[in-house]
Amino acid sequence: MWVDVGKPSFFVWRQHPLGRIVDCLLWSGWLWFRVRRKTLLEVLDHLDRLPVRASAGAASPETIAQTARAIVRRLPRLGVGECLLRSLVIYAMLRCQQQTDISFVLGAGSLDGLGRPALHCWIEVNGQPLLETNNLGERFRVMFRHRMPRLTTLTP
Repeated sequence: MWVDVGKPSFFVWRQHPLGRIVDCLLWSGWLWFRVRRKTLLEVLDHLDRLPVRASAGAASPETIAQTARAIVRRLPRLGVGECLLRSLVIYAMLRCQQQTDISFVLGAGSLDGLGRPALHCWIEVNGQPLLETNNLGERFRVMFRHRMPRLTTLTP
């Protein structure tokens, strides 16, 4: 359950800052709970209403995605797909860091033997998939895209 093939399970702790690892773990638990009880639209709407944090040392989207991928792949998912949980964690962390032009995307692919479509979730930054190795345009047709709303700041 916690062992990564070829590397010790503690390997992730050496590559990523502890604060970001803790954030990923907390977001993963909270989002798993929300996804099990709410619709995807309700979860995204709730994330869009969260206050943003001012952070002087904000990490790049790629760095956040690498940490989220390393953490989420080691967690038990208990009925929630890895790509869904990973994408929501990345979306939440980028939202808190006031990143712009971020989209949550859900795509459907070809049907399996039981007639169910292959589904996949990912995050796009400036219209480009974030840390995706496969050509998503060939494998999946976009069924849902949620753009992070523009953040507005109040001026006194």
